[in-house]
Amino acid sequence: MNDRQQRFVREYAKCLDGAEAARRAGYAAHSAGNYAAVLLRKKEIQAALAERQAVRERRTLVTADRVLEEYARIAFADIRNYASWGPDGIRLRPPAEIAPEDAAAIAEIAAPQGASGRGARIKLHDKKAALHALARHLGLFAPREAAADPQARHEAAAELRRMLMARVEALAAAPAKPPNGDDS
Repeated sequence: MNDRQQRFVREYAKCLDGAEAARRAGYAAHSAGNYAAVLLRKKEIQAALAERQAVRERRTLVTADRVLEEYARIAFADIRNYASWGPDGIRLRPPAEIAPEDAAAIAEIAAPQGASGRGARIKLHDKKAALHALARHLGLFAPREAAADPQARHEAAAELRRMLMARVEALAAAPAKPPNGDDS
């Protein structure tokens, strides 16, 4: 790798934005995105980035597995692990009764108001967002490449137009009903 490519690797490791890393490494700003795309396909650049990522994981102890584990804690949080309820109202569990893995899903706790102890609230992190992130990671959604394929988009649009026209023709051929729904 030349010096500028090495700078690109260092900058990309900092910001994870190819175009920005290319600009910082000295590539022309107007074509930085193109340079980044070319550089990120080079085997030696990929290897250098993978090595930097491995070093960062060892240093920070932030790994892909740990991130997924945190997402899972939020995604699969169960409100019964934080509160109980019944005829006497809702009662938050004392902190000692909440397992550390469950506590990771708590975004906010509001203290009770006054001597009655009423008004205590607990807010969990966004469960839907965590489930969505996990689903994307697991490949449960259609790949974006299919949506980006112009031919596939054109064919899908043509099929939708055909379906819409068939529906319009069917509605036009149906006998008209009075606006009030009365058939008389």
